[in-house]
Amino acid sequence: MLALLFPPQSRPDEDQMEVTLADVGQGSAAMVRTRNHLLLHDAGPQYAPGSEAGTRVLLPLLHSQATRRIDLLMLSHRDADHVGGAAALLAGMPVAALSSSLEASHPLRASGVPHTRCEAGQQWQWDGVHFAVLHPPAADYLRAAAKPNAMSCVLRITDAVGHSLLLTGDIEAEQEQRLLLADAAALRSSVLVVPHHGSQTSSTAAFLDAAQPRLALIQAGYRNRYAHPAPAVMQRYAERGISVLRSDKCGAWSWPPGSGEGAAYCERDASARYWQYRPTPQVATTD
Repeated sequence: MLALLFPPQSRPDEDQMEVTLADVGQGSAAMVRTRNHLLLHDAGPQYAPGSEAGTRVLLPLLHSQATRRIDLLMLSHRDADHVGGAAALLAGMPVAALSSSLEASHPLRASGVPHTRCEAGQQWQWDGVHFAVLHPPAADYLRAAAKPNAMSCVLRITDAVGHSLLLTGDIEAEQEQRLLLADAAALRSSVLVVPHHGSQTSSTAAFLDAAQPRLALIQAGYRNRYAHPAPAVMQRYAERGISVLRSDKCGAWSWPPGSGEGAAYCERDASARYWQYRPTPQVATTD
């Protein structure tokens, strides 16, 4: 009975991280777990009135992993496809701290959870894993006309052996250029969550040349109305030999702790449901 009430928790070893990109449709939500901590970067979209990713996807996923609290909920910017599930998360599970670029009057800031605005230069260590905020600079909060996308919290996470993940929100070409000018080397990463869901506003050639990811992940909804990812963007990744996985084809994406990006896998491939069609491999024959 105790095992049913308190299921065992599988956690990364010290100095390692485990990453899951949830299948939230046209939106963004990334879970990064270390030995004793959990960070959630963005909370997925609101699908319709009374229906959002927090209740439908993220809380069930967290409960299935015996998660008891979120140590840091980082909301990259105010767009509904990134914060749509946040209110449900704040109501449905203890959240120790909130970080965002949200304006002071935003309703999510009134949750009572301690809030810090994300700023370039912030760094911390959890269980031997390094976290560094690369964007936005503090001065950008003084720009009253700044677009929400331009204020996206960009976070780079690196484990003890150098495996790294770059979470980019919806930054566009201007912000990519500013990151390059500030510290191009800081963008280098094993895995890149593609900026702005693969929109043609982002993933400039210079940015990709600096980041040099071996694997890029696109969180986008099936047949979404924005036509993400844009063909021209996909071509830039292909020209550089960067492998690309898309949530509309892959489902949730998982990166096991202590492994290179080659060990990552798509949940749709690992745990296919009975209704998912799998074509029989064709065998060449001769008459």
